[in-house]
Parts: sequence; C-alpha cells; structure tokens
Amino acid sequence: MSDVLNNIRNRVGDETLTTSCNGKKCRVDMTDVPKEQIVVNVDIAYKAHNKIGKHCDRILFFICSTSGNLVVVLIEHKGSTFDSARDIALQLQGGADFVQIILPRKMKTICVPVLFHGDGNHPLQFSKLRWEQISFDGKKYPIDKSKCNRHRNLSSVLKRAKVLS
Repeated sequence: MSDVLNNIRNRVGDETLTTSCNGKKCRVDMTDVPKEQIVVNVDIAYKAHNKIGKHCDRILFFICSTSGNLVVVLIEHKGSTFDSARDIALQLQGGADFVQIILPRKMKTICVPVLFHGDGNHPLQFSKLRWEQISFDGKKYPIDKSKCNRHRNLSSVLKRAKVLS
C-alpha cells in the first residue's frame, strides 16, 4: 500500500475501516475501482475522533493512476428518497471537513462528492442539488449522483470526474 494511504489509515485508525462503500439499502458497486484503497465508515470515525455534527456515510481514498493525486470520494447514501438537497450538501461537507483534518499537508487531492440515491425523488430535488457545492482544499466541487444498486454506479461517477479511465 502506498505511503499516503498508509498514513491515512494510521490517522483514521483501523477500527474505522470497512471493505465496501455500501449503505443499509444502497449497494455501491466497486467494480473497476483501484484495489489499493481505503474505505472509511464515517459514523465510526466520528465517534473514534470525538467529532459531532452532520457527516457523509463513507469516504473512499485511492491514488489516481493518471495524475498520481489522492482521490477523496465523499459518499452519501439515500436508499429511498431525500427531502433536502441542502441537507445532503451539509452531510458531504462534514465529510470533507473531516478529511481535511486527517490528510497529510501539501497533498494534491481531487474531491468527488457523490450522492447514491433510490427511486421516487422529485426532479426538483435534483435540480436543487445541482446548485450545491462542497468546499475542499480551497476549491468548490459539484455533487454528482448515481442510483443505488446499479452495476458500475461508482465507476461511472469516477469516470465523469476523470479520475478513472
């Protein structure tokens, strides 16, 4: 495992790690995602680091094979519908803020905030979601989305973000 990923592993603690990006009612297909990766269960990480507040469900870390940058994928699951695009943004922002605390300084990163959702959402919510952005390392990142339980749902998001070929 790369020194960067080992450093992150040591900072978050092994007890916070998991092997998948899945949620309770939401399967995230990790096909094509680099095998050298770290997935953090943010609920456990927040408790382990005495953090409180809104946060995303999972954070995936891997090294981009083309740029060599660290990729930080902030993942929020909504297995069915969601009520507020703003609430989704606040949860993803909480994850971004946590990552910035644990990351080694001067690390070149690419942030990919993503909502995995179920059926039945009103189109207006998706319209509102397009206006939300996540601040990370002095940059703004739009929130991408994909459906839960779809084949290659994560890799399609990562390809759109140009961190996976």
